[in-house]
Amino acid sequence: MKGLTSGIGRENMQYIDASVIIAAYFSEDPHHKEGLKVMEEIRDGKEGIISVLGLSGIGGFITRNSTSKDSEKFIEELSKLPNLYIWYSSDFKDFMNTVTELSIITGLSGADAIHAVSALSISEVDKIVTLDSDFNKISDTIEVDVLS
Repeated sequence: MKGLTSGIGRENMQYIDASVIIAAYFSEDPHHKEGLKVMEEIRDGKEGIISVLGLSGIGGFITRNSTSKDSEKFIEELSKLPNLYIWYSSDFKDFMNTVTELSIITGLSGADAIHAVSALSISEVDKIVTLDSDFNKISDTIEVDVLS
């Protein structure tokens, strides 16, 4: 797993919301095809970033809806994708203060605000790919691609 606390020197990267990866995992998800397409693009060479907090959300969701063994296996598979980078905040207190502020200003949920602030904190990221239209609340700040 490629952990980042700052940029990697590339441009035009996409931040992948956890909802997209979860949809790719569960074949019965109504957005499975859309999520799977994004993940196949990453497997085929397109670069993407997710935060470590998003990764933990994916793990918890899979465990709640399947088993912890399935969750561990999937997180391990994600960590082996050479084009999926995991972002870590270098200053958790400042990061969470910004998350709180963004939630208050926009009405985003805490989890969505974590993804938004993560994406906005990485200079190479110019787009959030998601299934959640709530991210349109920040579309004046960053491009938001709501898959449907």
